[in-house]
Amino acid sequence: MSGLSAWLIQRLSALYLGAFTVYALVRLAMVDSWSHEAWNDWLAAPLNAVTLWLAALALLLHAWVGGRDVLLDYVHPLGLRLAMLTVLAGWLLGSGIWFTAALLEVM
Repeated sequence: MSGLSAWLIQRLSALYLGAFTVYALVRLAMVDSWSHEAWNDWLAAPLNAVTLWLAALALLLHAWVGGRDVLLDYVHPLGLRLAMLTVLAGWLLGSGIWFTAALLEVM
């Protein structure tokens, strides 16, 4: 990943996460009272599920670019750097799979 594409991913994911946070806060402020059923109904709506999944994807991409940059800048031994990048990638991938499975279960 080149510097420009990493920069672009970081900025676009931050913009989406900011917009989604505003949307979610406004939506939460409009609800009279939350129950488990209301939460499930909100997540089961296709538009909400897609926007939430995209927010999770944006968060994972944002974390990957940021974590990768920190590791590349501050971890100098090649073996340790590769090991830490592998752990980071595995953790983010596993988190994405777990989130997708949880969201599909609600839908």
